[in-house]
Amino acid sequence: MKPIRNKTQHRFNVIVEETFDRLYASLYPLCNNKQMCEDIIQETYIRLWKNIENVQDDHAIIRLLKVYARNIFLDELRSAARKKASLSRHVPEEDIYTPAENMEDRELYSTIQSAINQLPPKQQLIFRMHKEQAMSYKQISTRMNIGTGTIEVHMNRAIKKLKTLLSHLRKP
Repeated sequence: MKPIRNKTQHRFNVIVEETFDRLYASLYPLCNNKQMCEDIIQETYIRLWKNIENVQDDHAIIRLLKVYARNIFLDELRSAARKKASLSRHVPEEDIYTPAENMEDRELYSTIQSAINQLPPKQQLIFRMHKEQAMSYKQISTRMNIGTGTIEVHMNRAIKKLKTLLSHLRKP
């Protein structure tokens, strides 16, 4: 039984080696996210491994892998859309919190907002656009007409300053 397993493993390894770069190159433009692309490719190869005994033509395997990858990508998009829709419909029940917990939440929110207000104006604007409006660095860059590297520098400085300003909130 071992020689068959080793032969199948070798065949799989050769397929991965021969197809990875082309699969990545075709998938990345869809995802535009390295981590997501790598995760989808990993899932694609897992799917191939599960079905490798049914695959006859190794020379045309890239087409099958692209179909697997595209379907996994679409599944991810659908899942994210369902999750977002579900979260937007969720209305928290106010009565599950005690009045003291509600007061603590309001005080915490106020403390955090106060710390954000202490940031320099440009850092504050960039931080709010990214964290509160869920804008990407690229979107902020386009809107403010500055480089994404500059956005990253401002975000790093803002986060460092906020960590300092809010350090007293950390529990020992």
